[in-house]
Amino acid sequence: MENPPEQPNQSDDSTPEKLKIARVLDQSGGGFTLEYENTLGKKNTMRLDASSYEGAVREARSYLGINAEGSDADGIEWHVE
Repeated sequence: MENPPEQPNQSDDSTPEKLKIARVLDQSGGGFTLEYENTLGKKNTMRLDASSYEGAVREARSYLGINAEGSDADGIEWHVE
């Protein structure tokens, strides 16, 4: 009987420890809101001062400190939708 193949190491340094999700939401009457969880898991919302969805995403990424690679200063990977 053969041994099953070994599973890859799940704690590989190239795999992000956490993935955070931020949502850009349409507000009724125009405008956009950012919804995200802080490091304690508490949901936060804030109004974004942007006239387009693309601008709201840029503002959200800037506010959260997300770099071009999609992670913040702590190395946590973010997905903005």
